[in-house]
Amino acid sequence: KNQVEQSPPSLAVLEGENCTFQCNYTVSPFNNLRWYTQDTGKGLVSLITMTYSDNKKSNGRYTATMDATAKHSFLHLTAAQLSDLAFYICVVGALCSPGTRTLYPNLHLDVVKEHF
Repeated sequence: KNQVEQSPPSLAVLEGENCTFQCNYTVSPFNNLRWYTQDTGKGLVSLITMTYSDNKKSNGRYTATMDATAKHSFLHLTAAQLSDLAFYICVVGALCSPGTRTLYPNLHLDVVKEHF
């Protein structure tokens, strides 16, 4: 069965801290893995797309790593900002297998401004 699991389901960090999301999948045959972000009430915004041969890709403060053999990916965010508050979504596509591009429970990031 093709499946995608993300963790942690919710994460709160202080402004300026780093954080990491994980995506595990059993999709086969694997085509690509995409990380998206989505603000409440808005559309998906693509962060990074990875194919089987990609080990690491970056886009600004976002860095994604992937191990296609172990079937997992990590999305690292450096120096979280208040504007990063959103849902983070991992989508895994399979080759020639209909119905495998499914959205699974989203990861939510809260960024908290420290009060002095």
